[in-house]
Amino acid sequence: MVSVVVLGIGIASVLGLIGQATKAVSTARGVMIQTGLARLAMVEIENKYWQKKADDIDTSGDFGDDFPNYSFDVEIIEDVDEEVPALHEVNLTVYWDRGKYKRPYTLTTYLIDFSK
Repeated sequence: MVSVVVLGIGIASVLGLIGQATKAVSTARGVMIQTGLARLAMVEIENKYWQKKADDIDTSGDFGDDFPNYSFDVEIIEDVDEEVPALHEVNLTVYWDRGKYKRPYTLTTYLIDFSK
């Protein structure tokens, strides 16, 4: 009888650990997608900037039907430093909508227009 109780406690513990491991894997997958989307969006922003199409940069949006739980916002701060003309700070935040809350992930880069 005691061995059955001990076995039951062991099985219950293992099942709890499996649930936690599954949640951790799901979170890691979501974060990996989120960071990958942020890097992709930042490359697109940089490309538009260097092609002199800064007005075409989307300041918010989503990643389409392939990634329905992810969206982004872009903030561009112009002339960040008075000593360095045409230095722009670009803050890109990718949000992962996990149901109860949106998890933000922010990338920041600095771009300078050498033609000015």
